[in-house]
Amino acid sequence: MTSLFDEANPNERDPHRFVDAASIPYVVLPPVGLKHATLGDFATVVNLRNGKVAAAIVADESAPELKMGEGSIALAVALGINSNPRNGGIDHGVAWVIYSGSGNGKPQGLDEIVSTSRRYFQTWAGLHKLNSCLR
Repeated sequence: MTSLFDEANPNERDPHRFVDAASIPYVVLPPVGLKHATLGDFATVVNLRNGKVAAAIVADESAPELKMGEGSIALAVALGINSNPRNGGIDHGVAWVIYSGSGNGKPQGLDEIVSTSRRYFQTWAGLHKLNSCLR
């Protein structure tokens, strides 16, 4: 279950009501992160180790004590990161750009996530600006 869900589906036990971690690239923010972004906002995530860039949405909220940096299985796959929920992931080397106010608070399909995030990243100045921010 994700914090972002399809309100049109009233069945709280229906997995289709929630964002599918295996097929939709999404990020998870702690409550402090949701002061600057909202569920459904678009994002771009970059694996700084291999240069892979992936589109994503903000689809879940973590526990307050957890650090920012969690993503879905589909996001890990897109970034070339071990996607095993038990022992996958990496501790550093990933950068996120979240476009505050860009979403409509509803789940999105993969094509919409990719096209919208790509447009925002290009408008923001893409890898050039990200690299300058990381220096």
